[in-house]
Amino acid sequence: MRSPLFALLFALSATAAAQPAAQPAGVPIVRVELSTFDFTPSTIRLRAGQPVILRLFNRGDRDHNFQAPLFFLQATAVSGPVRNGKVEVPGGQTVDVRLTPRRGTFRLKCGHTMHATMGMEGDIVVQ
Repeated sequence: MRSPLFALLFALSATAAAQPAAQPAGVPIVRVELSTFDFTPSTIRLRAGQPVILRLFNRGDRDHNFQAPLFFLQATAVSGPVRNGKVEVPGGQTVDVRLTPRRGTFRLKCGHTMHATMGMEGDIVVQ
């Protein structure tokens, strides 16, 4: 049997893990909302060579992802749950990804079945 202290510590650590990271000094946060078949904004504008935190907020109750393989491949100093060029964002959750983007225009979509076909796509423009 686990102690009440163990249960409390476990609950606190799970809550802390679900919270977005604090903003490091001088690093801008770009909030992107994922919803049923939509990214807001649909065109994300970033500055080349400037570190940024992408704060991905899924305001729906269905899971979505932020899939931009070439964007993540070319970016440097990527930290966060990026796997194979995409970030999974469970319904109602927020996920932060910190990176330094490179110049270019990159396609963005949700890779879940039929989501891009239904309009969940956009562009990342880095100048």
